[in-house]
Amino acid sequence: MSEGKTFRQFEKFGAVADEKTRRAIVEYLLQELQKTEKGANPLTNAQTDNFSTALENIIDHKLLRELCKKDPKLAEDIALEILDFLNATKLKVDSTDDPFAKEGGQLAKFRQCSEDLFETEWKNHERFLNNAYNNGELDTEFYRKQFEESSSGEDFQEGKHNFESVKEHLSEKWESLLNGKRTAHELRLIDEGRKKFCEDLYRRLDNLKKLQEAVEPFCGELGRLWDLSKGSLHRIDLDILKKYSELLKRDKSLTELAEMLGRMQKAEKEYEEELFANTRLKAEWKTEYAHKADLVGVRESDDLSSMLPAEAALLGDPVLETVFLKKFAEKKLQTFEFQNRYKHFVPEQFQDKRQKAKEGNKGPFIVCVDTSGSMHGVPEAVAKTLCFAILKIAIRDSRKCYLILFSGAITTVNLTDFKTSLEKLMDFLGMSFGGGTDENIALKEAVRMLNTEEYRNGDVLMISDFVTSGLTGETLHMIKEAKKKKAKFHSLVIGSSGNQGEINEFDSNWIYDPNNPERVISLVRNLRSI
Repeated sequence: MSEGKTFRQFEKFGAVADEKTRRAIVEYLLQELQKTEKGANPLTNAQTDNFSTALENIIDHKLLRELCKKDPKLAEDIALEILDFLNATKLKVDSTDDPFAKEGGQLAKFRQCSEDLFETEWKNHERFLNNAYNNGELDTEFYRKQFEESSSGEDFQEGKHNFESVKEHLSEKWESLLNGKRTAHELRLIDEGRKKFCEDLYRRLDNLKKLQEAVEPFCGELGRLWDLSKGSLHRIDLDILKKYSELLKRDKSLTELAEMLGRMQKAEKEYEEELFANTRLKAEWKTEYAHKADLVGVRESDDLSSMLPAEAALLGDPVLETVFLKKFAEKKLQTFEFQNRYKHFVPEQFQDKRQKAKEGNKGPFIVCVDTSGSMHGVPEAVAKTLCFAILKIAIRDSRKCYLILFSGAITTVNLTDFKTSLEKLMDFLGMSFGGGTDENIALKEAVRMLNTEEYRNGDVLMISDFVTSGLTGETLHMIKEAKKKKAKFHSLVIGSSGNQGEINEFDSNWIYDPNNPERVISLVRNLRSI
C-alpha cells in the first residue's frame, strides 16, 4: 500500500470505484511506472469504472517508463498526476448529460406495460427498437411472434406467464444493449480526456528529457525538475542550456575551478572530541588443578590419586573403613594440592577518546560577474559558462548560490531554488554584456549577504577582466572585516590587463588566458593553502 499522504487521500476519497480497488490502482501504477516493459493488468474496466484501458494506454510509453525507472520520485509525481486525471475525468463523465436518457425512459415504459395494453403499445416500442438496433443486435420480429404466441394460449394463467417471460427476456436484452452503449459512450469520453492528458504529459516528458541532457549532471533526481514542466519549462531556451553544457564539457578547467570553490572554506578544519569503545589485552595467571606440577599444600577433596598415606591407612581396619568412606563421600579426605599456572591474555574493553574533523555543510557560493562592455566576447562566454558550472554543482550538492551581475548597477539572482531561478539564469545566459564597471557595489552586496545566516560561511568569487579604477576605502574595509569572520574572496581574472592592486586584495586568484588554445586556468597566487 502506498505511504504518501496524497496517495492515501485518493484511496480514501477518490471518485473512481471503491476503496479496495483504488488501493489496487495506486499499487499498479507505482509498480508499472518503474518497469521497462508492460506487465499484466490485474484490473478490469468493470472494476475501475471503465478506466483500466485508459491506465494501460497512459503508461504504455517508452520514454515515460525509461525516465520513471531512473527516478522513483518522478514515478510518484507522475502517478499522482494520473490519479488526478482519473478523479477529474470521472467527475466530468458523471456530470455529463446522459445521451441515452430518452431510451432509458422508453425501456422503463416498456417494463410497465400490461398485457391488456400491449398490442396497442408494441408498435411504438417495435419502431423505436428498429431505429436503435439492427437485426443482428435485436430481432424485433422474433419477439413480436413470441408475444403473439403467448397471447393465444388456451389457459389464461399459462398465457400470462408466457407473456411476462417474453417481456422480461426482451427487457434484459434491451437493458444489456443500452448499458453497452452507455459504457461505450463513457469509454469515448475517457479516451478523449486521456488523449488530451497524454498529449500534455508526453510533451512535458520530452522537454524534461531535453532538459536532463542539457544540464546533466545538474540534478540526479528528475523528480526535482518535473515541476518545471508544468509551467515555466516551455519558456526556457533549451538550446542555450545545451550550448553552455557543451562548452563546459570542452573546457574541463572551468569545472575544476567550480569544484574547488567552496572547498576552500574547508581548509581550516574544526575538530571535536568523540568517545569510542576500544579493546586492550590484559595479562592474567590461570591455574590448572588437574596438572601435577608444583606441590603447594594439603586440601580436602575426594581425589584418591592425591590422598595422604594416613588416609589410606584407614582402609586397613574394618572399623575405620566406615570412617574413610564417610570422608570420601563428603570430599573431606586429606589430599595433596598441586598447581600448574600459566600466563594468558584476555581482551578487555574500555572507553577511549579521540579527535575527529567536523563534517560541516558545504559552503554556499556568492558569485559576482562583471557584465560591462569590456567583457564582451570570449570573457563573456567564459563568465557565463563558469556560472553555469557553479549552478550545476550547487544544485547537485544542495548548496546555496547567489549571483550578482554588475556593470554600472547590480542585478541579483538567488539560484538556491532551482525551480524558480532557472528562468533568471536563462535571462543571464542570453543577455549581452555592456555598460561601465563598478565592482564596489557588487562586493558590498556580497559582504551584505555574508552577514546573513544563509551565506555567512560562503565563498565569494569575482569573475572579471578587472579593467577597473580600483576599490574604494569603504569597500576594502568591509572586505577586511568579512575576512576576520573567515570569509574568503577569490577572483577569476580573464585576460592580462587587470588592475593588479585590486587583484591582490583577493585570497586566491586565477588567470584565464583566452589566447591559450587549451584554455587552461592557472593559479597565479594563493595566499592561503587550499
